[in-house]
Amino acid sequence: MALVENHKPNDSLRSDDDDDENIIYVIDISNGSFPEQMPNRIESGDTIEFKTNQTDEYDIFQVYKGEDNYYRVNNGFELLNIKNNTTKNNRRILLSLNLHQSKIELYFCIIPSSQREIILKSRKCLNENCEKNCLIIHKNEIKFSLSDNKESQKLILHKGDTIKLDWISKRGNGYRIEEKKFCPISGGLYKVEQTSEIITNRTQSKGNFTKTFNEFGTSFLFRLTETNQIHDIIVCIIKDNYHIKHIEITDINIQPNVISIEQNDSIIFEWNTIEKQTIVQIEPFFIDQTNQQSIELKTEGKHFFWPNEPSCRGYMIHKFHETGIFCFKTANNQIGTIIVEPKITIHSFPIFGDQLILKMKTTDLIQFEWKMSDSQDEPILITIDANSSVVPDTTGGLTGIFDCSIHKCVKVEPFFRHHFHTCEAFIFNIPQHGLYNFSYSDNRDDVVLSVIVEKSITNHRVTSNEQNMFEPNTLVINRYDQVWFNSLSTTLTNIYRTDEYGNHLEENKPIFQPQLNSVNYFMQQFQQTGVYYFSMDISHDHSKKSRTLSPLAIIVLPEIRFHYKLIRLSDFDSQAIITNINDFIIWQFEQIIRFNVIQLRTNETLQDLVSCHDRAIPGRNRQCLAVECIMPGTFYFANPEFERVTGSDETRLISTIIIDPPFSRACFLITDQQFIPNVLYVTQNETVSWILLNNDQYHRIYVESDENKREMNENNRIDRSIEQYINDIHYLYTFDQCGQFTIRSNRFNNTATVIVYPDNIIRSEKKRAQSPELIEEIDIVSQYGTQVHLQCSNPDAIIYYTLDGTLPTRHYKNVYAYNSNEGISFVKTGLHVLRAYATENEKLSSTVFTSSPTFVMANEELEAIRELQSMWNNTKITISAAIQYPNKLYGKIEVEPTNSTDLIDHFELYVDDVAQRVHLSSSDVKFSAEGFAGGEQYEIHVIAYPKENIVDAEPIQSNKRAFEIKREIQGGAPLISLAVSNEQSTIFLMWAHIGDHVNQYIVYVDNIETTTISEKDFNDFFGIQFHGAQQKKRYILHVEAKLKDSNEIRKSNIITVNPPLEMPLKEQLIDRYFAYITVNAESPPPDMRLES
Repeated sequence: MALVENHKPNDSLRSDDDDDENIIYVIDISNGSFPEQMPNRIESGDTIEFKTNQTDEYDIFQVYKGEDNYYRVNNGFELLNIKNNTTKNNRRILLSLNLHQSKIELYFCIIPSSQREIILKSRKCLNENCEKNCLIIHKNEIKFSLSDNKESQKLILHKGDTIKLDWISKRGNGYRIEEKKFCPISGGLYKVEQTSEIITNRTQSKGNFTKTFNEFGTSFLFRLTETNQIHDIIVCIIKDNYHIKHIEITDINIQPNVISIEQNDSIIFEWNTIEKQTIVQIEPFFIDQTNQQSIELKTEGKHFFWPNEPSCRGYMIHKFHETGIFCFKTANNQIGTIIVEPKITIHSFPIFGDQLILKMKTTDLIQFEWKMSDSQDEPILITIDANSSVVPDTTGGLTGIFDCSIHKCVKVEPFFRHHFHTCEAFIFNIPQHGLYNFSYSDNRDDVVLSVIVEKSITNHRVTSNEQNMFEPNTLVINRYDQVWFNSLSTTLTNIYRTDEYGNHLEENKPIFQPQLNSVNYFMQQFQQTGVYYFSMDISHDHSKKSRTLSPLAIIVLPEIRFHYKLIRLSDFDSQAIITNINDFIIWQFEQIIRFNVIQLRTNETLQDLVSCHDRAIPGRNRQCLAVECIMPGTFYFANPEFERVTGSDETRLISTIIIDPPFSRACFLITDQQFIPNVLYVTQNETVSWILLNNDQYHRIYVESDENKREMNENNRIDRSIEQYINDIHYLYTFDQCGQFTIRSNRFNNTATVIVYPDNIIRSEKKRAQSPELIEEIDIVSQYGTQVHLQCSNPDAIIYYTLDGTLPTRHYKNVYAYNSNEGISFVKTGLHVLRAYATENEKLSSTVFTSSPTFVMANEELEAIRELQSMWNNTKITISAAIQYPNKLYGKIEVEPTNSTDLIDHFELYVDDVAQRVHLSSSDVKFSAEGFAGGEQYEIHVIAYPKENIVDAEPIQSNKRAFEIKREIQGGAPLISLAVSNEQSTIFLMWAHIGDHVNQYIVYVDNIETTTISEKDFNDFFGIQFHGAQQKKRYILHVEAKLKDSNEIRKSNIITVNPPLEMPLKEQLIDRYFAYITVNAESPPPDMRLES
């Protein structure tokens, strides 16, 4: 049962950072009351800030007026210990009220803080402290009139706000308003049908438009002309919610009697009645069996109720911190229901920030943000990159998720794209879990933004009618999902947990009993996997039970999980990832990648593995990849950029993914004659599955308790095929009772036995077998015939194992019984994963042990490797180079013997023993390197790295080639260059001092003077850092040297920079100036002579 805590409605007050989006009214209470001159109009959503110039402390708290007295509101607005130096946030209340009426009055009591205890004891407040302190809060109104002028604008709204537009054309022009939304799949717009309470399908010279926004997101109100041209656009961004709702209790009803709020929101309960009223929380799904009345819940601090004597006037507030269904009743037995939904979070994702990956839930919203000044090349437009996004296989793809086939998008006009760019924000919901990659420009080289959407708790619904029939009669959900039972019957119905035949699991103990004057539905959350049956008994005579029809079956699968694997340099984990069907694997890379992963075959040869990059498919630059676990099995994935992103050259294997079928830990195989195994030990509430080895769909399984016999009425059993909902599984049974059970078949006489232990017995008597352990380590690469051994703490335990990554608990032909005398031999080449578990008599089987993957090579492959190793060890690398004035180097790499080139995977260029990030392929034997700093001496060399099929081979280093870069360019001006910075948004400029004849250096950015260095600050080298450079903006830099005597200006070379600047080095440097050098595959000029 969800709980309620007592909190004040201003507990969630915004910070000072939100001031620009919130209207704040300041009220001076220095005289101990509100001033006579108050703000003209205060609306819901505004903030009140109290101030005082007194050093004495005051308390301000909400009160309500009852007859001639004022009383403190339980859990109402309150501010304590206010004085002249109290911080702003502690002097503010946010009036986040969802109003249905045009206005309400809020009264406050202002007293010295020293009198607080007196008020707490009496509840009653003095009139002089309250009667003048009234705030009139108006419902938020967004009204404005449009003219013939173009009046595009942006509105920030609350969910539930209503916008009212009207227009009068003095020129006789006709207009109409059409609401459209932007589709991130097509990058187009679609029309929202019947958006306005006042329909305007035709143009009018005088007209109006009204719309209430009941969903978060972004909407565009187009004002269209008679020729359907866009006149202007009003952008409506709905990004906030009112956090306090109102329930009014009258003498005859509760208005509304069903209300929905979000987690951490509050409810005002108010009444002004003829008869005395009170409210008390009640159990929502049960009644007292003895007197058939509601069960009252009145634990202070845990439940909500009117703590005072019944009265004709009452006012109280409660804040709901937990999700769930809450019911309450009044003094005259009216019942109200409060549904508390999970909190909706809006995640901010700056387009031009350092963040490239965002995680959220399916119930959340995403808000892309940017500034118009961030991009000057083209307007922003947010679209999903369909090729790199990964969504559930069953949803019909991206177009199915976003209902593209329904709303019929129309390509955006250039005018709208420009207008979209000026919005600086786009909010929307992604209703289906998966990986979504978003682009914001047409430039294919820009990095996409990855949004990982995890599955939230899902609400499912079943209905029942007068005939006690459920629709649907079988429901498949995930663990932690919620099912709402809604009865369409006019007769009160009880809901019972049953077996598959409709027999009550607990006689005369319903899980839901409806109450008079209450809603007739029930919510159940499922915390465990399994199969659950429910039935409804409908009877006009409660002394007689009606006939129970076929029960509803709810199959609860494991929750959909997201498994994250971080791929980064020098920290790679090769352990297999064990998942369930429908899970997602997310690879997060420390570096930007372009290629997608490659799925490998289990029988890959070594040559296949080495050359797998030939199968790689390039895509957008990104930092995130994903795969959905669709079917059971063991799957191996490689990445062509493995060495760059992991720093390892041992194998290209990125991940081994093992997808286990559901309900496979405890299961029977059904042959033509028997069950395998014959005896199964399980824990209470565990679900057992039965798997058919033939296609006999009419094979029936019967589970009979040896102690508590239940009626098996075949007429009540639904002939439902579990395999229709869960592949390969013929039958499921959740053992909710302990004891011994006999398993029977309608096809053969042999039976099986299931023994169910309670959890406490399993723990106290150690009724679970210990998992087997591997004695030897399994290497990433194994020789053909490699042998390993398993061991268990109990030598009598029987160990079963597989070598293909499948579960050994399903005793197929690929499951072997372990023989300690023989061990386990790898006698099949390719990729393998060892999995094993142990069984013992009268014990639950152990957990499953899973090894890391290994690649088994054939003997002939080993001989080939030894030959390649010998060739590699006799290889020599030589580098020659020359400088092209002023600071560009051309180089050439020679390999001896020349056929050794085929053994090289890539070269790394080192400058002063610092590795550059760019790799040169074995074919790139001619290259250029540009950006060396003036006045510096350098030494370069290359290191050749072997291909992956050359095992245990060390990289080969070339000779070293030294050279010097002059300080000046032609004409005697300084040579400027960039230096490496650890921050992508920092531009680091450096140059060498060109001589004593200079008395001043002036640094220019975009021909604007930014920095001047005078003679007193001269050094031999200069370094200037520009922080906070905007991404995608081009900067032009140069330096001018001013000579002493002649005032002559010598202008340096010009450098153009386009942030972000990626790190050009393999590893970051700390506290060292190092030139930003770009390396490319490029041949030297024909007349250039290279020297080694």
